This record gives sequence, structure tokens and C-alpha cells, in this order.
Amino acid sequence: MKPSNRRREQRLPINVKVIITTETFCIRKVVTNDFSEGGIYVKDEELAKLAIDALVTVQSDEGMADAPIINARIAWSDKKGVGIQYLLD
Repeated sequence: MKPSNRRREQRLPINVKVIITTETFCIRKVVTNDFSEGGIYVKDEELAKLAIDALVTVQSDEGMADAPIINARIAWSDKKGVGIQYLLD
């Protein structure tokens, strides 16, 4: 279910290639639809099947050697994709 527009961070319509890895080590290469300081939204019907709060990792797939891996969770979903919230300290 898509949340109401109560976001703290501004969302930017940035398309970045990322690699999403699920808890079961399923790897999905996707492109972000939008990007914010707190997370991303990606259209991917397979990721949309994951449960809310499922843990994932996010890593840039833009050709950067040793890109950082960010721990995250599925914050919400709709039929087309997921909102992924970064789990930052």
C-alpha cells in the first residue's frame, strides 16, 4: 500500500542503476524511479511480492568499483514496485 505524502525528504526523479539483494539472496538489477535521502522507489513486480519489512541491500550498479552496500527494508509496495527505506545508523 502506497503511503500518503508525508515524506520528510524531498524525492527527486533520478534514474540510477542499482542492485537489490533480498534476504534469500535473490538479486535484482533495477533502475530507480525516484531517490531521496531516506530511500528509493523502484518499479519491479518481483520485488513488489516481498513482505513489508523484508530486509534487502542496495548497491549502485553504475560501474563504481566496490560501491558501498546499504542495508534497507521494504517500507511499502504497490503492484508495480516497492519503496525501499535505508537503514542508516
